[in-house]
Amino acid sequence: MSCQSSERSDRVAGDRPAHDWRPTVVHGAAAWLLVGLAAAVVQSGPVALGVTVAGVFVAPVLPVALYCDYRQARAAGSCDPGIAAYCRNLGRDVLTTLLAREPLGSGRTRFDC
Repeated sequence: MSCQSSERSDRVAGDRPAHDWRPTVVHGAAAWLLVGLAAAVVQSGPVALGVTVAGVFVAPVLPVALYCDYRQARAAGSCDPGIAAYCRNLGRDVLTTLLAREPLGSGRTRFDC
C-alpha cells in the first residue's frame, strides 16, 4: 500500500480524490479487531500460528490508512488544523455512517480552523 499524492492529477470530476482512504481506515480497524479477538480466543496450537501470521500482515493496514487519510484530509481542507481536527472529522464521518447509513466519507467536510 502506498499513499497517493493529493495533487490535482489524482482528482476526479467534482474535485474529489481518486481514492478515498476513509473506508480503508474502517476496514483496517475491523481487521485489527478480528485478529485481536481471534488471538484472545485461540491460545495455542497451529491455529495460533495462523492468527499470528495474519496479524503480521494486518498490522500495517490501519496505520498506513490513517496516515494516508490524514494527508488526504489536510489537502482537502483550507487550513492545517492538526490531529485534533482530523479526529473530530473522522468521528463525525463514522457517526454519520452509523446513524444515517450513508457511505463513509461521502460527505467529508472541510476542517474547522
